[in-house]
Amino acid sequence: MATGITEATIEEIKSRVDLPELISSYGVAIRRAGSSIKACCPFHHEKTPSFHINERKGYYHCFGCGESGDAIKFVSKMDGLTFIEAVTRLAERCGVKIEQGKEDPAAGRRRRLLALMAELAQFYRRCLLKAKEAQIARDYLRERDLSERVQEDFLIGYAPNGMAPMVKWAEKYGFTLAELEEAGVVKAPQHPGDKGFNRFGGRLMFPIKDKQGRVVAFSGRQLTASKKSGKYVNSPETPIFRKSNVLFGFDRAAGNISKSPHRETIICEGQIDTIRMHERGFPSAVASQGTAFTEEHVSLLKKVADQAVLVFDDDAAGRKATVRTARLFLAAEMPVRVVSLPEGDDPDSFLRGHPAEDFRHLLDNAESIMSFQVRAERAAEANPDSIDAMARISKAVLATVASSKSAVIRAGMAAEAAKLLSLPVAALNEELEKIKTESVRKTFAPPEPATEMEIDGFEETDHSPEDELPEVESAADAVPPPEREFAFCGFLMENEGDGTVAGMVAEHLPSEVFAHDFTRAFVETWRRLSAEAVDPFPAFRERLSGLEQKWMDRIFEESAGGRSLGSGETVAHNLENFIRDLWIDSLRRRRGELPVSDQSVEARRFEISYNMRRLKDLKWKGVKTLIAELKKGIQTDGYQGSN
Repeated sequence: MATGITEATIEEIKSRVDLPELISSYGVAIRRAGSSIKACCPFHHEKTPSFHINERKGYYHCFGCGESGDAIKFVSKMDGLTFIEAVTRLAERCGVKIEQGKEDPAAGRRRRLLALMAELAQFYRRCLLKAKEAQIARDYLRERDLSERVQEDFLIGYAPNGMAPMVKWAEKYGFTLAELEEAGVVKAPQHPGDKGFNRFGGRLMFPIKDKQGRVVAFSGRQLTASKKSGKYVNSPETPIFRKSNVLFGFDRAAGNISKSPHRETIICEGQIDTIRMHERGFPSAVASQGTAFTEEHVSLLKKVADQAVLVFDDDAAGRKATVRTARLFLAAEMPVRVVSLPEGDDPDSFLRGHPAEDFRHLLDNAESIMSFQVRAERAAEANPDSIDAMARISKAVLATVASSKSAVIRAGMAAEAAKLLSLPVAALNEELEKIKTESVRKTFAPPEPATEMEIDGFEETDHSPEDELPEVESAADAVPPPEREFAFCGFLMENEGDGTVAGMVAEHLPSEVFAHDFTRAFVETWRRLSAEAVDPFPAFRERLSGLEQKWMDRIFEESAGGRSLGSGETVAHNLENFIRDLWIDSLRRRRGELPVSDQSVEARRFEISYNMRRLKDLKWKGVKTLIAELKKGIQTDGYQGSN
């Protein structure tokens, strides 16, 4: 990306841009009347034109909503681009060359990876069209009724099996095996005799593009059922790809969202759902990429959208994800509606079996998030009209109301909830006052650090069953892992293949830190996940008891829901919090094992409490040093840390 663009260059770009032509290229119908140029504003819904374009001076102004600016701001607003990105796009459009400054090494590395991914997407496309082994992929696309035009539009391809085709391709196009590995496409050989591993071999390939339309990642769909790997394999995070700020289809949808009535975006769960929506005339659809929606996703959409409609699967996980995602939009002061499809349908199957007008009808009549959640919560209760059920339902619903930062939206939702639950609105508002916004945000954030009371430790208190887990004789009698360890396992699954995460886990979390045998085994299996060509989790799961398999299912369900990544923080920051808190939990258990009546261990109890406080208060650099000392203490069975 260009840096250090001069004012003269910017003025040259603006002078060359035909502003009315630029605006009309976004589908805005402009009307000329003498020297006046008007249009219905693309930034808000209106029937009478109040959007004026001053062709001579090169700016626009809407007397309805107050939006105004020049060509650069218009492109930035319509496409969700930064100032520099908008300038660069306009420069390409009008033929102005932007001189590049000295490129830093990281930028050069990203540029190489972007070039690699662009070429690779074309290679996968050619393989789909011509390779004999890709017949299974062509058959699958035919069964799913994805036309050749749609395949070409979305650059759907096929990844050949084995490492040999990838090595040959890299040599032909001037890329190295190391660059293929950095792009998350292959696992290079680690030792003599190791052939390496083609991450996407034999899969149908969906390119994932950033908001500028550049291929930054892939999602590979399994074509032959196998217990050794999941249905979908997604690119790991790389220097050009972060799951939390990339939405499938956003590069196509951004302009359509900003031009749509009410600037509404449609949120789907998968790539094929999104593709089908675009194909059937709903081009404002997007989907998250391999994780649940995050605050970053919402921030990306808010640049072009004013509200959202959610179209998720109508099962327990889908209903949970709907409420969780709705809360994120509400926190960004964006109203949310929900489309409920007939049982057994997803957007793809519904649109294949019904006219587009039927989905348009569902979209126009989408229910509010309050209506959806009350209905879902009541359906989950055996006796929804009982007092205890009503308490649970109202508490869950009020948590959603409280997530909104808009007083107007909160008031409207509370009034609607009161009507739906047949309760006085004053009673709900009274309860709403008791709910702190922070308690709602905990639903999305990593587990909280220990409180002051928990880590002071100068007065001995009773500890909960989770603090000191008994050794279990059989899985049938097993106590489940502590909640934080469950959450951490889910965090690991959300970040499979992330080398930075793997390195930090290996360095700072020895197995002794975990309270539960299951957690220790799970983390060790996860460590092998990125190192082995075959996913080790299916074999790991087969060795578990029925109860332990339920724990596994819970971890996978919660990781699919993005429980640990919704805080808007970076992956590294969330991992640092987990490491701190897991060590604090470990020390608390150690402190609880000390005999309360033995005064000779009082100094040891004080030392452990002191180190717990240090773990909480120190900056990350100091935490790393302290952990190194605590790890040495593990070897001497003392968790010793220096004072």
